[in-house]
Amino acid sequence: MAKMEDRPVDSGVAGVKAKSDPEVLEWMKQRLTLTAAVPTDVARTGAMLLMLREMARLTPDERRRLTKIRLQAFQQLPRDQQDKLVTARKLGNASDPDLLESDTAVIRGLKGEVPGVDEILDRVGA
Repeated sequence: MAKMEDRPVDSGVAGVKAKSDPEVLEWMKQRLTLTAAVPTDVARTGAMLLMLREMARLTPDERRRLTKIRLQAFQQLPRDQQDKLVTARKLGNASDPDLLESDTAVIRGLKGEVPGVDEILDRVGA
């Protein structure tokens, strides 16, 4: 029987979960900025999918906390960077629709806690 891989697929996300919310927010802004700076849509999508896959491995409460902070960080980015991340997410839906749907469900659960969730969902076509 093959051994299941238990190493994190994204060590950055795995390591940040123990940090405070303000620390996670700063890390997430940096991470999203770096992801937006990846030169091609396909590579940018790959980077985003790794982060979302690692977040999906977290406990539901921790995933919800990090998703909330990720949305707040996203909203603080310049519009051109946001647009690149939105495009990557749309492309990611073609690669791993189940992952993106589970992430969308977490985002929908944050309505009322994070202003602008409806706009984000509209932009990504969810």
